[in-house]
Amino acid sequence: MQISLLPYERQALESLEQSLALERELVVGFAGSLNELALLFGEVARPSDMEFREGRVVLVGLINHAHHLLNGGMQALQVGNGPVWSSCVRGLMETYGACVLISESPGTAPNHLKHITAGKLRAAAERGHRGLKGDIHRLDQIVHPVSGAVYAGFRSINEEAKLARIQFGLRSPSKDEGREAVIILANIASLIVEKLRELAGRSDVVTQGNIIMVRTDEQSA
Repeated sequence: MQISLLPYERQALESLEQSLALERELVVGFAGSLNELALLFGEVARPSDMEFREGRVVLVGLINHAHHLLNGGMQALQVGNGPVWSSCVRGLMETYGACVLISESPGTAPNHLKHITAGKLRAAAERGHRGLKGDIHRLDQIVHPVSGAVYAGFRSINEEAKLARIQFGLRSPSKDEGREAVIILANIASLIVEKLRELAGRSDVVTQGNIIMVRTDEQSA
């Protein structure tokens, strides 16, 4: 399959590949997931009957949301913004949870146009892929102004001697840290794409709910 990326996706991925010495296999796999999201969007956002029922609207939104968060995570890594990367990954895990919920109960797809609690999304993410709930909790410690977050400006040099470096501003990750961060993004991208592909092929999802808009020819251009 030929992989086609948007300019900002290609730039971010190539930059991370070079700065973090990423394996080619990892880069190609991640690029494939980004490309698949774009293909899914084209399929789901352009129905032949031009009717958008609530279930289809939710799917289009989840695809777009995942795209934003994946690119946000890559861009945050480029500039060394760990908390923003963490927020993006946490959002991606909750997006995966939304996909799991809809897969389990297609009739509830329209509910995602309103409000689904974070706890429910996280529990679903854990059902879909064991260990994600714990990962989200660890990310919370980086994002929220408690625990690890308050040490964002400190970097331990010698724990036994209690020596630390205090630094203001963004800090580029080490190659090991950055590589692990890219792997996490790539893995969650693969999970989400797999679930979205499944949901996009289910008529009991895309036909759920009322017709809330009709696509015009101008919108499809």
